[in-house]
Amino acid sequence: MRQLSEQEIVSIHARLKSLHIRYTEVYEEIFDHYCTTLENVPVLDYPTIIARLNETFAWSVVKGMDKELEKNVSKQVLAAQLDFLKFWNHGIKGFLVGLAGFASLAIFAFTIPASESILVFLAIILFTTAGVFFMRRDALSFSLSHKSVSISSAIVIKRVGILNTVFVWIYVFPSVFTHGAIFSNALVVWGMGIVTIFSILYSISLLAISANLSNHRTT
Repeated sequence: MRQLSEQEIVSIHARLKSLHIRYTEVYEEIFDHYCTTLENVPVLDYPTIIARLNETFAWSVVKGMDKELEKNVSKQVLAAQLDFLKFWNHGIKGFLVGLAGFASLAIFAFTIPASESILVFLAIILFTTAGVFFMRRDALSFSLSHKSVSISSAIVIKRVGILNTVFVWIYVFPSVFTHGAIFSNALVVWGMGIVTIFSILYSISLLAISANLSNHRTT
């Protein structure tokens, strides 16, 4: 086994950056594979081996790795959200707190005027977006150059978009198209109340997952 030269390491990074790898985890996995492989071959074989590695990790392969990782981590984040919301699995104290919280949300959601539920939901979106973006700000980039980001951060931030979609389709469009008349329908009002409850629970779970990911990162 030999130690790679600085020039060789720079060339590996240059190759991987040219692929615009989306997630840090994929980037590091491929980088480690390049280094491990090249450390076990003579310097004279470097051009041949790195050309072979470049073929193995072609653009299409890398994008496939990005998509597969995204699918797996998305399932894990969803499972973590559901586990967090199962308050009956958090002992007697967790059960009582969860039950009281759910009852409070139900009372709140069904007592506010339907016309004001849009403002409530908008507040949920803004609060969740601010909290998630602050805790997972490592996935944000304002640079024009490409930057690989953490998969967990990217998935959590994507899930904020679900709240935005619900807000537009459940609250904004019906209100605009009916000029607010839809709020006089009792069934619609109840439906919006239920959606608001689940949206708040979804928001809380998303913030909890974001905080948990941040804690794991600092330990």
